[in-house]
Amino acid sequence: MEIIFNNEQIVLSPHRAAFWPRKKILFLADMHLGKTSYFRSKGIQIPSSVMSDDLARLTFLIDKYKAESIVVAGDMFHHNYNSDINIFKQWRETKTDVRFVLVPGNHDKLLGIDYDNLGIMVTEEEYILDPFTIIHQPPKSVEQFSISGHIHPGYLMEGRARQSLRLPCFIINERQMILPAFSGFTGLYTKFQTSGPCVNYVIGRDTIFKI
Repeated sequence: MEIIFNNEQIVLSPHRAAFWPRKKILFLADMHLGKTSYFRSKGIQIPSSVMSDDLARLTFLIDKYKAESIVVAGDMFHHNYNSDINIFKQWRETKTDVRFVLVPGNHDKLLGIDYDNLGIMVTEEEYILDPFTIIHQPPKSVEQFSISGHIHPGYLMEGRARQSLRLPCFIINERQMILPAFSGFTGLYTKFQTSGPCVNYVIGRDTIFKI
């Protein structure tokens, strides 16, 4: 689905990313790479296919949009360096022509040398890509046009017979775009309130619904 955000065309993808055609940039948030390995180290058996599926979606997005840069609005990684990161490193070697920029989030704890070895540029807590400010946590101030993540936004759909379904979504108002968590291995928060009226772009399989 195409929208206009701060006079710029942005394409919202049901694969949990947003594409800026003029700059050939993909915006993602909350990839949480390494989360499955981290949970397995704590004795919780999580299939490694979760991360493989996420990387397959990312490959699809890069190829579909011919993206030249990936800008991650925080929590690209889940914890310290672990075996999952080696899988990402192998994948990264197949996409050396794509620039990776990480606006750090609260989970990004890798060492500087690790980011360098993975070919990832790490910015300050706010990263200006005129006319947007990229930041991990949605800012309280609405003075800037921001693109953020962090809250793993979801939309709760309820039926008459007490059925309910939580779906990932984009939350967008006049000055703020909150991206869905890119990882399929995350919870969904359905109660986030923006400072003004907003639109939910809800992801249902391969479709986006405007609510």
